[in-house]
Amino acid sequence: MDLKEIRAALDEGLKTLKELLDQQDKEIKQFGETTTETAKAIQKTEESLRGISEDLKAAQTRMDELEAKMNRLPQGDPESTKSFGQLFVESDAYEQMIAAGETKSKDYRVKSFFTKTTLTGASLGNVPGYLYTPERLAEIMRAPDRTMRVRDLIPVLTTGVGAIEFVRETGFTNMAATVGEAPAQGKPESGLSFEIVSISVKTIAHWLPATRQILADAPQLSSYIDQRLIYGLKLVEDGQILYGDGLGNNLQGILTDSKIQSYKWSDGKAGDNKVDAIRRAMTRARLAEYPVTGIVLHPNDWEDIELMKGTDGHYIWIRVSEGGQQRLWRVPVVDTPAIQEGDFLVGAFAMGTALWDREEAAIRVSDSHDQFFIKNMVAILAEERLAQTIYRPEAFVLGQFDSAPPADSGS
Repeated sequence: MDLKEIRAALDEGLKTLKELLDQQDKEIKQFGETTTETAKAIQKTEESLRGISEDLKAAQTRMDELEAKMNRLPQGDPESTKSFGQLFVESDAYEQMIAAGETKSKDYRVKSFFTKTTLTGASLGNVPGYLYTPERLAEIMRAPDRTMRVRDLIPVLTTGVGAIEFVRETGFTNMAATVGEAPAQGKPESGLSFEIVSISVKTIAHWLPATRQILADAPQLSSYIDQRLIYGLKLVEDGQILYGDGLGNNLQGILTDSKIQSYKWSDGKAGDNKVDAIRRAMTRARLAEYPVTGIVLHPNDWEDIELMKGTDGHYIWIRVSEGGQQRLWRVPVVDTPAIQEGDFLVGAFAMGTALWDREEAAIRVSDSHDQFFIKNMVAILAEERLAQTIYRPEAFVLGQFDSAPPADSGS
């Protein structure tokens, strides 16, 4: 199969696995455990996905090797690969000696053993060309990417306007009651109130300077720069989704919304650990009629949970992932440095919030900045425009691992 077919098979496998996991959750809620048939189907699908992932890695490796051959960077000054003898017999000093029939030549000065040639300008620095042609690795050694982002938990929609407006319920008084055939006071009246919320589209952007030549002569490096610029946007986006204060150019983040619920570890029962705190926070969301669909916490806090041991020293959370996804209490977990250590967020992300892409992250190049035109420089700009709407703040609970409950806390 080609790369496109492998990716299609992977998407279909992930869809099947999600359906099976949903079926498993239903069976656990109904029967207290999953059926053998469902468990086997999940295992079979996971094995299939592992095989598809290996095929995808192999296909991607072949693509990378092909791209490296087509886009190999220059290897330095060809002169630097010649011996001193070759350089001398090709010099003017040698030719003049032969033409004059002499046995002694004029001085021939050899350049430094380690001549340098600039490949890409100041952004890459000088790359040495030695007395031999070095082997250049096709891969660029990049910093690791963040694996799963907060965005992955949230529905993403598109918009063609600069603001999103919606009606949000602010209060519901339920006075429903049983009544007689002819109630003297009439039937009870309930109350319902709303507010209109308007959210404007915000912009996240940054840029890098580069030489015009690097874009023309090293397409692989150019593509890499584009990718890193987009990745930088996503890092800021994670923080904005969580902690944006809604003022100025900031998104309205979930954790700064004054109407979300809160829970502190110290408010729990004696003996509660971090896993207990997360589960009790999930209950608060559930009591508000919002089933939790995601958990966000700092990698250090997730480490504490995965390293938890029983009284006999065995690890409690040996298998904390299903289908390659981290889960806790059957709910997907995003461990990310975007959230502060000691904070955690649980909530019904699909029901409580949404992201609106006005302009998806894109790259633009221009030489019109400052004196870039006359200096053969260009500015590479990455930019995205988006808005975040929080429909139901009570669908989220901000948890805090402040301190373990005291031994004398209530039961």
